[in-house]
Amino acid sequence: MVKILGISASLRNARFGAGGTKLTDDLAALESRESFVQFLSDQTRILLEEFFDQGRSEGLDFESMYRRLRGSSGDRGLSNSEGTLAAALWGASREGAEIRYLGLGHHFRGDGSVANIDAVRDAILWADGIILSGPVYFGDRGSLAQSLVEFLHADARCRAHIRNKVYGGVTVGAKRNGGQETTLIYQLVDMTNLGMLAVGNGSETTSQYGGTAVAGDVGTIHLDDYGIETSISTGARVARVTKLSALGIAARISDPVRIGVWLLQDSPDHRGRELISELTTSWSSEGDNVEFEILDGPAEPIHRCIACDICPIDVGPPEEYRCIIKSKDDLFKKRHVQLASVDALLIAAYSPRDRRDILSVYQTFIERTRYLRRDHYLLGDLFVAPLVISEIGANQNLHIRILTSMVRHHTILHHALIGFEQDRRLLNQQDLEEGGKHFAKLAVQITAGRLRQAQAAGKDVYQPVGYVVSEEKLKADREDGKLEKALEARDAVRKRDRRRIIAG
Repeated sequence: MVKILGISASLRNARFGAGGTKLTDDLAALESRESFVQFLSDQTRILLEEFFDQGRSEGLDFESMYRRLRGSSGDRGLSNSEGTLAAALWGASREGAEIRYLGLGHHFRGDGSVANIDAVRDAILWADGIILSGPVYFGDRGSLAQSLVEFLHADARCRAHIRNKVYGGVTVGAKRNGGQETTLIYQLVDMTNLGMLAVGNGSETTSQYGGTAVAGDVGTIHLDDYGIETSISTGARVARVTKLSALGIAARISDPVRIGVWLLQDSPDHRGRELISELTTSWSSEGDNVEFEILDGPAEPIHRCIACDICPIDVGPPEEYRCIIKSKDDLFKKRHVQLASVDALLIAAYSPRDRRDILSVYQTFIERTRYLRRDHYLLGDLFVAPLVISEIGANQNLHIRILTSMVRHHTILHHALIGFEQDRRLLNQQDLEEGGKHFAKLAVQITAGRLRQAQAAGKDVYQPVGYVVSEEKLKADREDGKLEKALEARDAVRKRDRRRIIAG
């Protein structure tokens, strides 16, 4: 059984000590979504009622009411951040994970002091996967989350332990567009930089950046149904990927793991192609049973995505190209089978300081992968990392754009591999060597776990939230049996690919 730790980074936390254990015990006992929603409603209302009803009946001023709220016993009620975390932990529990809770407010205190840091360390060292919840502050994480990140960087045992563990985030803001996504993006970058493997919410809620909930006043999180759904989905996704990773540890694969290297930006002298070819040749020489295949994006025509609402235009087996753009010279038309049959991915780019003659198809290419995502996540559960070589002073930050785009393909994210070049010399050659070999080794493990995981057909169906035409098309595909046949074809491919496993 995988072990998932939920961390609430809010000073409004209602749970601490034995109250955290009671929370996870209560969550694990809830067997239906209806019972969970009722539990969430009851627990979040406790704080609202205590804040207003009891305080006003005694004639307390607002400051006194707030201090009373902060001085609760710790075994009842849920703050908004705890509510989103409870949803994520319940989702993880429903996937068979053992769950625990950690509230940071009683360790990184409001006055800046730190208390019982050993409890934080012990909780981290227990976990196979981590879900971090907290409020939005100016489109960024709160200071408690930042203190956690700094602690993880400084504590050698924790930092070693969380490397290659799975991370997912949930957050709450006062408005639907209140900075939740930027907060999750910054946390994603933090956690991948620490060596964690990052995922977003699941296909049930369209594979975005994590749980994005709306609640301003204390005790109102239970009113945001979609935010609760995204949080449940995030917890379930963290548990599933943690199990997937564990499945691959002892397994071996009969043939090499195919790592696609999609080079999407280069200089006129093809410096990027030269460097990336040298690096990947070195990485594949270590006996990790991998092979790298470079796709030179700037060398081939790519038509722009026209954002059609019937994307993909049909349903069928994964090897069939189903984008509305049919031009024979188009990269996606010619290379669909190659694109759809990789085991892992490096999204690569070279960023020169002088961009006057840059050869970039980055944005055009990423936009065109829309049909791969809408085709029920053809890249789902692939292991992905940015590979960016930048001249000093290029300042393009492509690695962040790559991470935030690829998480929406329902993938598993490795930290960015970034090379720095000056005067045609890589300044961090050794770091890149170590990072690339680490990625290759993990790509074998993740691929083996993905091949071993017995997923039911149709588990990762794309949900076209917000697209009326697409929703109608999905409904029609279900009703006439096309979707079921397509998912059966994918299930057959999964079963066939499992034959690559020869041990474990």
